[in-house]
Amino acid sequence: NLGNALRGLGQFDDAVASYRRALAINPDSSIMHSNLGNALRDLGQLDDAVASCRRALAINPDFADAHSNLGNALRDLGHVDAAVASYRQALLVSPDSADLHCNLGNALRDLGQVDDAIMSCRRALTNNAAFIDAHRLLGSLYRAKGNLLDAKASYRKAQGLGFDGAYVLDALMLPSIMGTRKEMLEARAEFERGLEQLTSKAVPQKDPLREIGEPNFYLAYHGLNDKDLQVKVAKYYEQACPSLLFEAPHCKKAKSGTRTRTRVGFLSKFLYDHSVSRCFSKIIEILSLRDQFEVVLISDQPIDEKIYSAFVGKCVRIPQDLDRAREILAGLELDILVYLDIGMEPLSYFLAFARLARTQCVLGGHPVTTGIANMDYFLSTVLMEPSEAEGHYSEQLVLLPRPMFFFARPIVPATLKTRAQLGLIEERRIYMCPMRLQKIHPDFDEAIARILEIDSNGMVVMFEDIHLPFGKKSLLERFEKTISPDILTRVIFLPWLKEQDDFFSAISTADVILDPFHFGIGSTAMITFAAGTPLVTKAGEFMRGRVGMGLCTMMDLPECIAKNVEAYAQTAVQIASNHALRTSITAKIRKNSDVLFENSQPADDLANFFCSLAD
Repeated sequence: NLGNALRGLGQFDDAVASYRRALAINPDSSIMHSNLGNALRDLGQLDDAVASCRRALAINPDFADAHSNLGNALRDLGHVDAAVASYRQALLVSPDSADLHCNLGNALRDLGQVDDAIMSCRRALTNNAAFIDAHRLLGSLYRAKGNLLDAKASYRKAQGLGFDGAYVLDALMLPSIMGTRKEMLEARAEFERGLEQLTSKAVPQKDPLREIGEPNFYLAYHGLNDKDLQVKVAKYYEQACPSLLFEAPHCKKAKSGTRTRTRVGFLSKFLYDHSVSRCFSKIIEILSLRDQFEVVLISDQPIDEKIYSAFVGKCVRIPQDLDRAREILAGLELDILVYLDIGMEPLSYFLAFARLARTQCVLGGHPVTTGIANMDYFLSTVLMEPSEAEGHYSEQLVLLPRPMFFFARPIVPATLKTRAQLGLIEERRIYMCPMRLQKIHPDFDEAIARILEIDSNGMVVMFEDIHLPFGKKSLLERFEKTISPDILTRVIFLPWLKEQDDFFSAISTADVILDPFHFGIGSTAMITFAAGTPLVTKAGEFMRGRVGMGLCTMMDLPECIAKNVEAYAQTAVQIASNHALRTSITAKIRKNSDVLFENSQPADDLANFFCSLAD
């Protein structure tokens, strides 16, 4: 009971100690092992939490709470299939538990099984119609399907039950797949009106990580300047939850003269096989080997030791708890804290409001300004920013001489799949756009249509999105409004390809890779250029739409850069239909692409910037 009380106060270490003392007296208590598992999960000690829950179940296999707690820890570890199995086992014992049905719904959502997750939510609400978490989850699921009216209805039910966070989720809702340009602008205007209402009503938030649980991820894909809106959103959160502006004690006093090495932390959820780590992991490893730096890797997820095999430094796991995470980060007494990305997931977004290091920077893992006052610098590159770029950022913009990435050259598979094996027609010219579907802006529809108008033998190939299972349906509904039906039949979707060898094969079969605007290609460019497949790009107004242009400039490929939509379509068709031209571009890519791979100079650039801060 003392352990339960301490856990309720957030004193998780002391709670663990109490549970262990209780277990020393009664080692066969399944309840005690399960409680210990919960407290260990609170501390982010997930493997130990799983072990404790399994001990509870070894004592009592029909203990529903232990099955549920095991599912929660497994889900945190990313073992979502195993978590689903645990929740289902718990429901065999307690089929009327609204909590269990809701937990199962969350895990099914993680797996992209949205309809099944909706059914779980409905079962939860059948057992408890006033269950706020189920209404909230149902709202997010309807939004994932593109049913925004149903999503708003669910959020408003949660509001009526006293959940203030639903006001924010309702007000700041954006579709994951944009409608027509007119519909996109209307959705953005509604977002702005909702933000104004939130600010005027001063809707309070005690813990936005738990109550809101999401940043404004989809705003960045509209192709417009997000600075003012991001600043307004950040100011709302500052007013609604002043505790976000926590300041680490060491930041309030002068730096100790006894420490000679600069202590740098790199924080991201995505320190595993993800585009963020593919961009930045080697740079971090290089810096960790240098005498002037003491480097810390920070994440709420397990850090992939294979990806960071050469890293020398400290690895710190933070929990999905703002108070506890801030306390851990403050204890590191960092000189510099670098967020590899802000805006893709909630924990790093809400942590960024705090002053946790003397200097705080963000890299372009999600290349859009944060709007957050305590974020000092946005680190970008002169090669990919327009001349007026400073007006796009609330942070001080730092223009490094090279893009901040280090890529190992992808290994070409020993055997490449053919078009037939991938479900593609051999005789067609293939214009492939291998991007996440939220990147497909309605302005890009014109380019797709124009390519297919010019090339009657052309086919545009996209990919279904495992993270947005209803994205294809929503996108096709928009295409029916923006692309003539007689050519829309030549827009097809391949299944999501999980294996890199299959993805490499698909890229290799294409005649041309289409870089969409206004949020373009990222790490996919490395597979594209390793395969030698020509890319067509158009420079956007913002850095997130200028990566393709920057990479082509680095490789001396001006013939792949178009100035407008018509030139984009004409260039794509010309390359696809002219074998000699395509062959010459491929040869140039193979000759010049070394500049993109195994290049340690960005690490030197970042080290020089860090040293300039000390000066």
